[in-house]
Amino acid sequence: MTGGDAATGAGAATGVGAAVESGRRYGTAASIVASDIGENIVSGHLPPGSSLRVHQLAAQYEMSLTPVREAMQRLVTEGLVVRTPGVGFEVGQLTASDIRDVFLTLAFVSGELSARAVGALGEEEFAELRAIHHESLALVHRRAVHGLDEKNREFYSIINHASDSPKLRWAAALCIRYVPRSLYSDVPGWPDITVAGQEAMIDALEDGDADSARAITESIHHRAGEALAESYDIIRAGLESA
Repeated sequence: MTGGDAATGAGAATGVGAAVESGRRYGTAASIVASDIGENIVSGHLPPGSSLRVHQLAAQYEMSLTPVREAMQRLVTEGLVVRTPGVGFEVGQLTASDIRDVFLTLAFVSGELSARAVGALGEEEFAELRAIHHESLALVHRRAVHGLDEKNREFYSIINHASDSPKLRWAAALCIRYVPRSLYSDVPGWPDITVAGQEAMIDALEDGDADSARAITESIHHRAGEALAESYDIIRAGLESA
């Protein structure tokens, strides 16, 4: 698929064009398109060099050209898509090592956020963290892990806001764009890493142990990044051999 037309490839991977109707995404039309295509790139379903034709994507998403072009520009800014004069948009170069580097950065930033949150959380926040963790366990038990990403983001949002470090939260948000939200359950090991990490984080925060909170968060993101990088290579290898 490398160097080919990615419009139909994206559709085959996640049902492009149906995201708006399915209700699994919220936001502007451009953000929906950018999220879907970005996830297909990071997951390996859209290989580097794949062409992203604006007109074809607009038809698949059943929307005008303007939000699709805006989505492409966002992805260019994020480094996932490149624009070549006279050629158009195509998937940029991305390797498993790049994914590991992003999660290495995320691990450092998120680890610091967790450490700074120690001592800043009240009983109300702890109760919410415990409730989210139990809901996450229930999702895994019911094999409904498609909702696990949202719960995990709620969990760490409470911790990150308690850190009172807006610039670090901003930096973490940039890295989190490399997390394929709708494909969360497709990455081997991610559900188990998620629920185990939540439990360990609650223990560290309740103990008031900033060093443990930092170390646990860093370990979670290192493991998650390695799992995604390995999954990316496997999917890429399968596409190249097809």
